[in-house]
Amino acid sequence: IPAENINSQVAEKLKELSKQVRIKGFRPGKIPKNILKQRYGSHARQEVLGEIINSSIESAIKDNNLTIAERPEITEAKDLDDGGYSFVAKLELMPEVPEIDYANIEIKTTTSEVTDKDVDKMIKKLQKQKQEWKDSKAKIAKGDLVTIEYAAKVGKSQVHPESGTEKMGILLGESGVPDELIEAITGKKKGDKDSLKVDFPDVFNVKEMAGKKLNIEFEIVDHKKGKLPKIDEEFVKAFGVESGKEEDLKAEIRENLERELANAILIKTRDAVLKTIRKEIKDINISEKMIARESSALAHQSMDQARQMGVENPEHPDHKDFEKSAKERIINSLIISNIAKNENIQVDYTKVREKVIEVSQTFEDPAQIVEYYYKTPELLSSIENTVLESQVIDWITSKVKLQEKKIAFDKIMNSAD
Repeated sequence: IPAENINSQVAEKLKELSKQVRIKGFRPGKIPKNILKQRYGSHARQEVLGEIINSSIESAIKDNNLTIAERPEITEAKDLDDGGYSFVAKLELMPEVPEIDYANIEIKTTTSEVTDKDVDKMIKKLQKQKQEWKDSKAKIAKGDLVTIEYAAKVGKSQVHPESGTEKMGILLGESGVPDELIEAITGKKKGDKDSLKVDFPDVFNVKEMAGKKLNIEFEIVDHKKGKLPKIDEEFVKAFGVESGKEEDLKAEIRENLERELANAILIKTRDAVLKTIRKEIKDINISEKMIARESSALAHQSMDQARQMGVENPEHPDHKDFEKSAKERIINSLIISNIAKNENIQVDYTKVREKVIEVSQTFEDPAQIVEYYYKTPELLSSIENTVLESQVIDWITSKVKLQEKKIAFDKIMNSAD
């Protein structure tokens, strides 16, 4: 940076300061230049250098059409004998995405539709939510609600509870209890006792039992069978359908299922498209620094999710466990941004509003949610990114050879989960 560039801007900076600062014995704006320079010259020079360095780097990036991965790093800097200044900036560039022949790429995706049978299944689930539970002396069967009193042991040592027994409620066929225990309970009656060895999964909700093979001694202390309610006006209104008509409830259920299905198909298509394109550019060079940064972000995200699920003080996971996902996310982002730039794909704000409205429909007061999104830049930006990504995926699917396979609604929704 030549000395004349620095000196002229420092002079302007000091001129501005003379109107703002107060020095005893001088009126504002009448402070002699030599006194101003003596007191504030060094500070003004540092400010000017900071501004020139930033503008120089920005110009270099723009003139050379560079896309940087993070803020530039000043690696060398020194004052020159003639009053000038010299610096070296190191830039980490985003990897370049090579040209891709989309016309010769084949992508397999799945699709589906909501049938009357799917709607009826959802009605059955709603009935189960409202079912009445009545004491039973019959044999226990799938769908029954059972309470056992148990103790978990390894040999003669009791693992849980510390002493005595503890009760556990089990909805047969719908709880996270191991199959061995469900099979042991099925066919028995209230008052029956049994013991068996059970392998508990790592995610079992009793911490002391999770991931262990234990001997379970239990007694069935309560047994209830459910009675499904009739699909009448009262039942329908209980789910917010004011007309009380079954056909209106079914229409609302179908609309919800179709919205969920559309989202599931969108996600599966997105994943299939990006997975295929990643294979086409598998040799792209991603720096270890970028991967480490993204891995760390994913690790922190997993901790936030654990807290949201009620885990207090979750352990900080090793960010290396997230390196594969991190690299995939980086490449996905590169693919999306590269195509959007090259094909001049701009965010469709009509689709943004449609997406915001779609999200709002899952809340009690949709209008309030829409207003909140448009008043919260971070939330709106997230929707804009989602819409742009969807537009790019649409562009890719219009160029490649797409093979769609139709599968059942349940299958596509379960795989989406």
